[in-house]
Amino acid sequence: MIDQYLLRYFLAVAETGNFSRAARAVSVTQPTLSAGIAKLERELGARLFDRDRQRVALTPAGSRFLVRARRIAAEYEHALVELAEAAEPSLLRVGVLGTIPTYVIRRALTEHNEQGGGEALELLDGSERDLAERLERGRIDVALTVVRPHHARYQPEVLARERYMMVLPPDHPLAAEREILAEQLARDRMALRRHCEALPEINRFFTQRGVRPRFVLKTTSDERVLSVIRSGAGVGMMPEGFADGSVQFVPVRDFELTREVGLLHAGSARRSAFLEILRRLYREEKE
Repeated sequence: MIDQYLLRYFLAVAETGNFSRAARAVSVTQPTLSAGIAKLERELGARLFDRDRQRVALTPAGSRFLVRARRIAAEYEHALVELAEAAEPSLLRVGVLGTIPTYVIRRALTEHNEQGGGEALELLDGSERDLAERLERGRIDVALTVVRPHHARYQPEVLARERYMMVLPPDHPLAAEREILAEQLARDRMALRRHCEALPEINRFFTQRGVRPRFVLKTTSDERVLSVIRSGAGVGMMPEGFADGSVQFVPVRDFELTREVGLLHAGSARRSAFLEILRRLYREEKE
């Protein structure tokens, strides 16, 4: 078993890139820190740093170990906090992808507050990349986000599979169609979701069909996009999870892109009233 202080030494050197600064950061002498790093390398059977007079750099083995060391240190700190605050409500730190519909979070929070209980929540909006980095560093416990094939290490729970569809005002001439062609939208003005994770694929799809729409709106606000569409001023492309009855979602022929929305866990999956509510809400959406 690796001593916790050796992880602290290793992380300090990795983050400062310098043995002297790392020693000051962990309040030990440089010889003590150097001896600790040497002991850690012996225990792991691998050299973790390349050293010269100008710099200290991680070796390939060191880079691989850095990922694990950060996770172990984060779990250790989290355990200390839980023990120190045993009498306090348990805290669940939830990262929420910016393109998750607001109404989903509102409904989940409303039910969670009505239930009461001993669980406190801390919600953080972010992009896919931001949430992945925070999971890696142990700064959030779970993320409600798009699930990708490379997320296996986060124990992914897929809650929903959503198609990207064209969103039309209810009185649009094509709103009653079961399927539409991209070319039929050439004269419409588009409300563009600049933060959409599928934006490159959407742009490529329309461009390949010679459709270069004019834009009525470019925004990172999904609510603003829906407001523009409801007003009849434009159309847009969104995951079907945003369907709320006020606009019409219609499939576009040959556009098969979907996204999987689910939970990614920083550590082991945990029991949580809030997560159970999210699971149930997404199940109900399927029914």
